[in-house]
Amino acid sequence: MLLPVVSVLFLAGCAVTAPELDRSELAEDISVQGIDLPESEMPRPSGELTLEEAIHQALWRNPRMQQAYAKLDLTAADVVEAAQFSNPTLSLSVMRPEGGGGNETGVGLAWGISGLLMRSARQDIAEAHWESTRLQLAEGMVALASDTERAWYDAVAARQRAQVQALETRAADLGSLLGERFYDAGNIPDLKRVQLRIRAAEARLKLEDARQRERETRLRLAHLMGLPGQVDGWEVPGKLPLPLAGVEDRDALVAQALEQRLDLRALDHALEGLTEGVALVRRYRWLGDIEPGIEFERETDGTRLWGGGISFTLPIFNQNQAGIARAEARLEDGEARRARLEQAVTADVHQHFVRLAHHRDKFGTKRYELLPAREIELERVQERVNFMFDDVFDLLVTKQEELADWQRAVAALGEYWRARVDLAFTVAGELPGGAPGDEGYLETDALEHDPSAMDHGDHGGHGGHGGHGGHGGHGGHGGHGGHGDHGDHGDHGDHGDHGDHGDHGDHGDHGDHGDHGDHGDHGDHGDHRDHGDHGDHGDHDHGDHGDHGNDGHGGHH
Repeated sequence: MLLPVVSVLFLAGCAVTAPELDRSELAEDISVQGIDLPESEMPRPSGELTLEEAIHQALWRNPRMQQAYAKLDLTAADVVEAAQFSNPTLSLSVMRPEGGGGNETGVGLAWGISGLLMRSARQDIAEAHWESTRLQLAEGMVALASDTERAWYDAVAARQRAQVQALETRAADLGSLLGERFYDAGNIPDLKRVQLRIRAAEARLKLEDARQRERETRLRLAHLMGLPGQVDGWEVPGKLPLPLAGVEDRDALVAQALEQRLDLRALDHALEGLTEGVALVRRYRWLGDIEPGIEFERETDGTRLWGGGISFTLPIFNQNQAGIARAEARLEDGEARRARLEQAVTADVHQHFVRLAHHRDKFGTKRYELLPAREIELERVQERVNFMFDDVFDLLVTKQEELADWQRAVAALGEYWRARVDLAFTVAGELPGGAPGDEGYLETDALEHDPSAMDHGDHGGHGGHGGHGGHGGHGGHGGHGGHGDHGDHGDHGDHGDHGDHGDHGDHGDHGDHGDHGDHGDHGDHGDHRDHGDHGDHGDHDHGDHGDHGNDGHGGHH
């Protein structure tokens, strides 16, 4: 009778299978932040690397994901173990009588049933732990995607800053070259020449720093994509997208974060298991190990004996007080961690919201106030150079200062996107305002113009000035004629309402991610390059002055 019972129990234990990861559920969990799971092996990146491609590379190749999958497999094994029955114990004995005669043999079979009584509760606890680990896997994917997105924007910003710094360095080198020529002609003192050389050297050092920053950001991005050190064959875009519409409803973002954060959901499932564990320990606090069993003995005279018995622990000295206290302490710790995480998430939303607004405002001030003012300043200095009130070195210094402010604008825009990525991660969802690029991109290509392509043909209203000769003591500039009225400088666009700017704060464990302001609708800034019809300049000999057109603001510069 015992053999069929044992066989059924054995087969029941073997029939337990590990829970399997449902990719559709995993994809649904991470889709709230616009993340798609790659369906097949990703080819190595080549050409221009988009943000979506970078995220897919990271999800497919980064060892962090492989480690998370392995942790989930370990938890699945715990589910199988919790559902299985304990194995029976077989005992054998042989006793030899004194004085000779036949041996007395015995066989016993016992099976602990305490695990059977608690099997269902233990299985529920293990499954709750598995579900918590599955959500941790999904949260890890979202975190990796957020890190990759931030690194991608850093790489784009670093590349664009290096491009603008190269223009600034070119202007400084041009000033140094002209300084050498003017010094050789006896038109400037040695102090002036040395100062120009210092400025050029400092600009080259800045360019090297910018290029190093670009290399570091590319290496960081490659590492997150699971391709450490492999930075050849692919390139990030060379310009950052402009800020999107502002995010205004802070309370709604807090509510969204508390509802959708995967780490909060994972803790909720873990707390379910801890709560069930406390109930289980209390329910069976008096129950020790119970082992019913059967025994068979054969006496020396050949008599066979059958019988059964049961053994159990008497809870006299130990009623599992330590187990109860341990389970309750674990539950209290879990509840405290849940409350702490909820507070941290709420604080992060407020801080990143304020930071995003700050950086958006900061970039808007640079783009719509500082840079247009710099352009006008450059035009006025150009006019003074044309009339010999200032020399060409003043113009080059002004150009370098303008390009330095362009670099700061690129940096501010990069910080805006970092803050937006941080806020999106904190609220576990995509932010309103559209997709990157919907508002256009920060164009810096127009800052560079080929000096040989300058058009001096039609300068309007100045034909009667003729040539100015050699600009006094400045050597080989030739005649430029007057530039007179520069006409209409183009439509600088409607700067719009800058909206709420707030401040965005710290991300908690995710580091300090910068701040961006909300500038509302800034309108079309235009290219600012239309300087009207300058009339017929006539035929003038410009001598060495061709190099002076490298300011990127139109031919007459």
